[in-house]
Amino acid sequence: MNPEKDGRPGKKYMDLTKSSYETAVQQDPAFYEAYLMLGSLYQSENNKICLEYYKTAVELQPKNADVLFSLAYAQQVFEQPDDALRLYRKMIVLDTTYYQALNQIGVIKQHNFKEIDSAIYYYNSAIQTEPMFVEAWHNLGTCYEERGDITRALQSYAKALKYNPEFTLSRERADNLKNAR
Repeated sequence: MNPEKDGRPGKKYMDLTKSSYETAVQQDPAFYEAYLMLGSLYQSENNKICLEYYKTAVELQPKNADVLFSLAYAQQVFEQPDDALRLYRKMIVLDTTYYQALNQIGVIKQHNFKEIDSAIYYYNSAIQTEPMFVEAWHNLGTCYEERGDITRALQSYAKALKYNPEFTLSRERADNLKNAR
């Protein structure tokens, strides 16, 4: 495929795709999946307008945890951690097994609020719900690493690699820790 004039391949097709979904929501304003797709397309372009599309989808499906996750994650990406936390907590009330929400709360606690103990709690909660959740094992390892608990960090990275031997983030962190010894 040849790049478009602005240098981005596929921009024309992205614009056509967005236009098609815009037409779909004009014809059926209750078509929440189209709002989700529009949100996703704009988010892929790092455009904050995605939040408005996700909010509309949430208005249409306020008890759909997957819809809530889309908005919460976008809020997290666009530096609205308090709003994201509220939605992640709402998701957990709706579905106590939504381990991705537990993990993302841990991410916010760790990176936005520097609350390592709280982050560890949420990563462990995610792992209790889904023991093979590689990202939570990795994130748990980074918390232990921040604390200086290298043994637990390596154990967490090892668990991540047990479930996904190709998970390069954990491989790199574990190798760095081993080489530093």
